[in-house]
Amino acid sequence: AFGPSCCAERTAFFKAVSEGKREFSAIAIVGGPAGKEPEDFCPPCGVCRQVMQEFCGPDFEIHMQKAGGGVFTVKLPELLPFGFTKDSMEA
Repeated sequence: AFGPSCCAERTAFFKAVSEGKREFSAIAIVGGPAGKEPEDFCPPCGVCRQVMQEFCGPDFEIHMQKAGGGVFTVKLPELLPFGFTKDSMEA
């Protein structure tokens, strides 16, 4: 795994939360190697998935796009099954 860095997804969430936003319905993610068209879908890293788990509900959608216009959409529990939430800490 890559060491946690400042991904665009987390930056977007933290900026929104810092401005008082607390309800999220979806995020769109596109990415690939520098200087090239994205040939495949770019899923969020594990740390970003956990941040989404902390701020979003089970209906939160992740839209991933690649070159040529293909879009793949999943809901958060599909991307992070058995996610750790605040409910995980309650006995």
